Amino acid sequence: MAASYTPRRDGSLFHLDGDLLVPQVLSKGPWYEGTLHGSAMLAAMARSAERHESEVPRQVVRLTVDMLRAAPMAPLRMETSTVRAGKSIDLVDVAMFAGDELCVRGSALRMRLADLVVDDEAGPAEVPPPPPDPGIETAPPFDRPGADEPAFHHAIDVHVDVEAATVWFRLEAPVVDGEDTTGFVAIAAIADWTYAAPSLLRAASGTPMFGEERRVFAINADTTINAYRPPTGGWIGLRSTSHIGDLGAGTSGAQLFDAAGPLGFSSQSVLVRGPGGAPLAVRELSG
Repeated sequence: MAASYTPRRDGSLFHLDGDLLVPQVLSKGPWYEGTLHGSAMLAAMARSAERHESEVPRQVVRLTVDMLRAAPMAPLRMETSTVRAGKSIDLVDVAMFAGDELCVRGSALRMRLADLVVDDEAGPAEVPPPPPDPGIETAPPFDRPGADEPAFHHAIDVHVDVEAATVWFRLEAPVVDGEDTTGFVAIAAIADWTYAAPSLLRAASGTPMFGEERRVFAINADTTINAYRPPTGGWIGLRSTSHIGDLGAGTSGAQLFDAAGPLGFSSQSVLVRGPGGAPLAVRELSG
């Protein structure tokens, strides 16, 4: 059983105004009025980490991002600094500001690029095939009132493979208009869905994502991505496991892969809330 959603993808997540990233409508999130989607914030952080100066070519292999507050739909200033500079690795701090307010902070571990012949001791992983291209349009996983309003979910393709317990994503809007989006930035944008992927699987199985029976909601407070190579092709798959506890916290982790095999892993700490802490997109249904 599979379900796909082909969204509108005109425009970009951000417009570049000098050194400022100006959010566009496709960066909008569902939690609070006038704020960014977590995927947009993660993509911006990954972009800044990659673009930080280096004397040798490097790749980001680990990015940890703390979401201190939802960034507003307002011009954003990105700041990066070198914590440690070495021949093989460096460590970069990244921060996102709205005016003088710190919204997101992160740390990126980067390794020098090398051309090596290696054997993968882990062997090939069992990875389901990615969706056909173009995907089959069926019932969208974002089937709720107001879902037709432009927001981040219109910047991605989603393919839910229930049998393989896998959700495939493809970022179809550029992060910054006029720029090519790198593979790691795309991974970062998709990794924000680590905790949400099981909900998409439940919805595709016939269980409503948003309903009166929903007793708790959860939002990720951080995201960590470990990736050892850029993705091949546009589709990135998540196979997630999520757990929540009755003390108000939870965790989620996912294997990341593409058509060629494993890419790495993502993990999140999630803040669990009661019904009153539902996203704005859900609260509007009862308003």
